[in-house]
Amino acid sequence: MAPFPPPPLAPSPDTDEDELLPLVAVIELKWLAAGIGQHLHVERMQHDAVYARAVLDAAESGSSVPLRRAAARLKVTLARALDEA
Repeated sequence: MAPFPPPPLAPSPDTDEDELLPLVAVIELKWLAAGIGQHLHVERMQHDAVYARAVLDAAESGSSVPLRRAAARLKVTLARALDEA
């Protein structure tokens, strides 16, 4: 699995609160990723759609079944959030 992109120094100040991914789902993904030695930035996952997509794509291509499933669920949530924006 490719490493996740590095976190930013700060989230974009113009991000609308409605675009945030559900925190519980992001935390689940974070812990599953940590279990295989990958780290993700929770706040950036919620504020940066490009970063979130890159993380989810990397997670979905990994060998961990629970991580792939969590990424797939979160990807659906992200797609819905972007469609509504």
